[in-house]
Amino acid sequence: MHAWTTTAPRAACMRRALPALLAALLTFGGLLPAARAADYPDKPVRIIVPYAPGGGADTAARAIGQRLSEVFGQSFIVENKAGAATQTGTLAVARAAPDGYTLLLGTANLATNAVLFDKLPYDAQRDLAPISLITKAPVYVLVHADSPVKDFKQLVAQARSSRNGLSYGTAGNGSIPHLAGELFRTDTGVQLLHVPYKGSSEAVAALVGKQLDLSFDNLPPTNAMIKGGKLRPLAVAAGRRSALMPDVPTMAEQGVPVEASSWWGLLAPAGTPPAVIAKLHKAMVEALATPQMHEHLARLGIEPESCSPAEFTAHIQAETLKWGKVAKAAGIKAD
Repeated sequence: MHAWTTTAPRAACMRRALPALLAALLTFGGLLPAARAADYPDKPVRIIVPYAPGGGADTAARAIGQRLSEVFGQSFIVENKAGAATQTGTLAVARAAPDGYTLLLGTANLATNAVLFDKLPYDAQRDLAPISLITKAPVYVLVHADSPVKDFKQLVAQARSSRNGLSYGTAGNGSIPHLAGELFRTDTGVQLLHVPYKGSSEAVAALVGKQLDLSFDNLPPTNAMIKGGKLRPLAVAAGRRSALMPDVPTMAEQGVPVEASSWWGLLAPAGTPPAVIAKLHKAMVEALATPQMHEHLARLGIEPESCSPAEFTAHIQAETLKWGKVAKAAGIKAD
């Protein structure tokens, strides 16, 4: 009897205490992500580049990684995971822990792969969380410096009158320059023959060697040859002239309103805490706005361009829709 009377109040006390204890645990648990975000980053961060070392995407990743290392006082280490048209590196990030310690240097392939491949091992719009763009690299129409074609209008006229079509090279089947070329072909009704290469370096070498009539490519892989007097840009597929090539008119100025840009940006796995995304976004925007970053990227033929996570998300969606229509109309699929 005595034992029962002493145990009952304790049991009742425990029943009353459990809800309060549970609430306290839940409250404490809810603070943990915020606490982790406040301390972020407290260890090295990996930036996965889905290309081999040395290209424009790799160079941009190392530039932004160095700046983020300086801002946060932690190493941002670039790790190259090339393969399967960027799918290998992208999948590695999509499957990584959503804690902000594995990031992706994403490119326009996030949009084009979705339309060129029947099946992907990830869904870019579902499995990744955009942080910010780093740059948009517009596509240029280029000819050899010795080409008799002196301007864009001459090129259009020659391509229309060509019996077999003018040959144009790109960095590969389904690349943004290839899709830009197809959009140009269908919008103007010109005769063009696409010659895909395994990367921009091969396409540039072919144009310099006069094996092609023209090429569609971005500025970073062609900048040195343009400055060296080997290649001549006729037009840029952008809404406005580039500050890096202010004398090159846009295609729209020539009556062909084609816009096409390769682009690079930073993304995290879906589910990464919003506070971590916000910290990274703020640091990126500030880094890309510095004169040092502008000068560094300009030497590579890149103009920095940041945006909000929501704007980056909308950009990927719009690019997927736009190039999906072009690829379908031209019957373009991945090799």
